[in-house]
Amino acid sequence: MLSLDLEHSAGWQLKRYAILADDRAFSEEVAAAATAAAFDRLPQAGTLVDADGNHGVGFQLIHFAETAVVSPVFYWQWGSVLAHIDQLRAPWDTPTHFDTGKTEVFGCVWEMDIVTFEVGAWTATILSDHGAPEDRLETYMKKMAT
Repeated sequence: MLSLDLEHSAGWQLKRYAILADDRAFSEEVAAAATAAAFDRLPQAGTLVDADGNHGVGFQLIHFAETAVVSPVFYWQWGSVLAHIDQLRAPWDTPTHFDTGKTEVFGCVWEMDIVTFEVGAWTATILSDHGAPEDRLETYMKKMAT
């Protein structure tokens, strides 16, 4: 698992991770294409204090899996709800061309460790009463799974 640089676009802030299956190498070009596809599919970004919508904050997993590159993208809304867009998937013969994968898939077991970490980080920072919301957001964005 690799922690990648944060990405910002159209009001969104995304934490990003890469997961590498055996015999798969990380590609910045593929990761950039996955992130561009995510930003194209995310809804309009809300604000951190928006109680009625999303908060413009999420995380992306870019899984260089055995059969394809899959990329679940999750985002926070209504304070404590984790939402997601349809799974992004690119076949290995065109690994920068992301289409919609299985819409009912939430993620594989290798991805769930990161999801669990992110839920804990969100709960410990954003849902706490320690500091101003923007300070809690800065702390959350710096916490990365290892």
